[in-house]
Amino acid sequence: RLSACSSGINGTYSDAMGVAKYTFSSGGKVTIEALGISQETSYVRDGDTVKVALPQKGASLDFTVGEDGALTGPLGIRLEKVGK
Repeated sequence: RLSACSSGINGTYSDAMGVAKYTFSSGGKVTIEALGISQETSYVRDGDTVKVALPQKGASLDFTVGEDGALTGPLGIRLEKVGK
């Protein structure tokens, strides 16, 4: 359950096919695993938006936190929490 004063999100989120996995931890860190490659980057939570920084400078993936706690991103990407 997300609280209104939450500064971040925690846990692992995955797409329906298990191709991409995002593991969020405290301190604004997120590890993205996709196609056998693991990369650590940072994220910022701003209200119902989670901005995940991409390796390309200045670029980010913006996800919206839904009422069910799932993250919805560009191109219909939907990440659900693993092991709820």
